[in-house]
Amino acid sequence: MRQLNIPMVTDADAWHDRSVRVGRQEFRAPGPSGWLAGRPAATATHHEEPLHLVRTNHGLSRCGDLVEFADEALLANVPMGYTSLDLLEKRAVVASGQVARLWPGRTAATYGVTTVDDDGKPLSAGTSALLWHALALAVRWSGLLGDRPLLVTSTRSSQNWH
Repeated sequence: MRQLNIPMVTDADAWHDRSVRVGRQEFRAPGPSGWLAGRPAATATHHEEPLHLVRTNHGLSRCGDLVEFADEALLANVPMGYTSLDLLEKRAVVASGQVARLWPGRTAATYGVTTVDDDGKPLSAGTSALLWHALALAVRWSGLLGDRPLLVTSTRSSQNWH
């Protein structure tokens, strides 16, 4: 496993290491399977532009532009229940102990590291107030988890979804 030194990563940084193989990992969708069909999966690295996604206790959506997560779209596609709905900005995908792709983004108060459990539900692997620390955490976890990619996100908003 190649070690990655991440101390100077900022929110403006970006890179794509095409040599890192990211295994296909589907999260359980928080809404109907047709919602956001054809859009990149949460751990896809082929898109150039920074994208967003939503997370509930029930699942993690595919990626899209902010307009695809307008209130009307969320109300129509994400069933309410005893959960929170988080609008996330996709910042990085990490696999096999390496950062496969990092997208630039806005500075956030919280960066999260997420993987998937055996049922496809999102599973938090930690949070940090610093992007480089969240990346280091994801690198460490992905080295231990092997074929399970991790997603680093920043939280744009969070709301009760009942």
